[in-house]
Amino acid sequence: MAVALAHTDVWTERRRRVAELRSRQGFARQLLDFYGALLAVQERVFVEAAAAAPPPRAVVAYVAELVLPSIVDVSVGAGPDRLRAEVLQWLDRGEVHEILPGWMRGEAQPAVERYLARASLGPVLEALGQAARAECEGPRDTQHCPDCGGPPQLSFTTRAADDLATGPRHLLCARCGATWGYARARCPGCGEDSSASLMFFSEHGTTSGERGSVVRGLPAGPAAAHDRAVFPHIRIEACDSCRHYLLGVDLAAEPAAVPLVDEMSAIPLDLFARERGYSKIITNLMGF
Repeated sequence: MAVALAHTDVWTERRRRVAELRSRQGFARQLLDFYGALLAVQERVFVEAAAAAPPPRAVVAYVAELVLPSIVDVSVGAGPDRLRAEVLQWLDRGEVHEILPGWMRGEAQPAVERYLARASLGPVLEALGQAARAECEGPRDTQHCPDCGGPPQLSFTTRAADDLATGPRHLLCARCGATWGYARARCPGCGEDSSASLMFFSEHGTTSGERGSVVRGLPAGPAAAHDRAVFPHIRIEACDSCRHYLLGVDLAAEPAAVPLVDEMSAIPLDLFARERGYSKIITNLMGF
């Protein structure tokens, strides 16, 4: 019963948010349409993996046989032209079973291989929990997932119990979807905590205690109404020490947001950060 409730909460919310965002963010509609098709496959994979409960050491074999072919099929059938072509080229090379262990070991991989491994292993690691995630390699420190050692995909803050306080900050793992608490004024890429090195960019600018500026090219400024902003609840959190960034989602500002989906659709913010010489700690599943 607990699995069924978790399934309903997680996947229903992701599908709901995809539908909401695609109706108002035309620039991300193709991406969100494909992600919606991918979600349907991943949801089924999640449910089946939770029911089958393969032992941790059998996860790679389980995913290679029962999951990866479905991810390939939906990618070729519903993916953008470039992704479809890259997946077909990868199939021709015949390196089917090498990508999954590589992602679990945290190795550098070509974009298409990393996408296929992430899309296939993600819902299985999410369904099976800590025992399966422990099979992954990577540092278990404050800047990496305590369950699998993976890097942070994004940060998000929640509403504080006291309306006058700022809510706690969490990081979300790019590999298994786990979350963990993290200091607000610290870079998730290198651990830098000097305010002189931390930069923040958003459509409405920054608070008086933060360094950064308004994202240009989007509705912004004191006169901009909250409902006119494209991303009123998302900001770029960058570090001048390591030159890395990730996107931060404020759930107090937008309670309906689903961080994983909202971050994926915030393409203009990623482009803005990259134009200023920052590199994302890790690109998201869609490559941004």
